[in-house]
Amino acid sequence: MTTPIPGHGLDPEEEQLLQQTAEHWRQVWNETPVQAIARIEDAAKQLIAVTSALQVLYAAIFAFSSIRTQVTSVQWWLPGWLLLLLFCTPLVCWLVSLAYATRVFVPRIRPGVNFNELSVSAWQKVKDAYGEVVEEKLRWLHYSQRWLIGSFVLVLVAVVLFVLLPTPAVTPTPIIIVTPAPHVVGSPVP
Repeated sequence: MTTPIPGHGLDPEEEQLLQQTAEHWRQVWNETPVQAIARIEDAAKQLIAVTSALQVLYAAIFAFSSIRTQVTSVQWWLPGWLLLLLFCTPLVCWLVSLAYATRVFVPRIRPGVNFNELSVSAWQKVKDAYGEVVEEKLRWLHYSQRWLIGSFVLVLVAVVLFVLLPTPAVTPTPIIIVTPAPHVVGSPVP
């Protein structure tokens, strides 16, 4: 492709290339709003999957380990119930994140839009409503992501606190050994 000389028109090959490029970007412009909702919903699905997996993993670690007993039995400057509450706050953040992510999928009726309307400005109302839907879904997605990131900070704080917790004193388990008295044959049993 040659550089056009100012004042001269484009040759037919350059004109065709320019029209193809303009048509491509027009098509991208028309399809972008439709694809935006699908992309936002896909991101929400991923957030839901990640948040759910983190909840299950954290709850399993908490349930099958000795963290509960270690936290409640330690004598520290924070009461045990407060430490336990601190260890549970990531779960609360994940639940809030999950609630916001599921809001992306909740349909709402748009009172200003009538798909049966045949006026000249009907397409503009539909386009504006579609833009509002995209903005609303994106806002819910951002809220969900912020709560998820906040939960990572809380998990980091919980891990640091767990590492700093003094280990509880371990007492040996008392074992009672019962040995039967020997019984001699031929002697009377008392």
